[in-house]
Amino acid sequence: MKMNVKYLNEKLPKLSSDLYDSGYDIRASISSSVTIAPRGIATIPAGFALEITDYPTQDNMSVEIQIRPRSGLTKKGIVAQLGTVDVSYRGEFMVNVYNFNDHEVVIEPFDRIAQIVVCPIYKPEVVEVSDLSETNRGAKGFGSSGTK
Repeated sequence: MKMNVKYLNEKLPKLSSDLYDSGYDIRASISSSVTIAPRGIATIPAGFALEITDYPTQDNMSVEIQIRPRSGLTKKGIVAQLGTVDVSYRGEFMVNVYNFNDHEVVIEPFDRIAQIVVCPIYKPEVVEVSDLSETNRGAKGFGSSGTK
């Protein structure tokens, strides 16, 4: 599998990852600071587009690119929105960054704001049925599996 990256900002540090890290850091591709209001959101460009090639496609398999928060920022109340980017997307990556704090947060040019992870996905055959099998949990949701 290969990840071809088209950089849209010549000053942007190149995507890199330590050998055993699961993700690649996304940096803010901005020319000046962006201030996010308390409890506010900003959409930050990442300065690159990409494509995944040579990935497994047999047996209803494909890949997705996940945008994930960075734990160091999450600890500070700054959270990149988790999202899925379809493997067919070729536009610039953008990241919604939420400020859960009661004070302003400033994002500086090239700050690390999120990460991308390439993950396998399985696309099962969709079969329409009139009934589903029964389980102990049934239709109980939202935390019901941890209750007795």
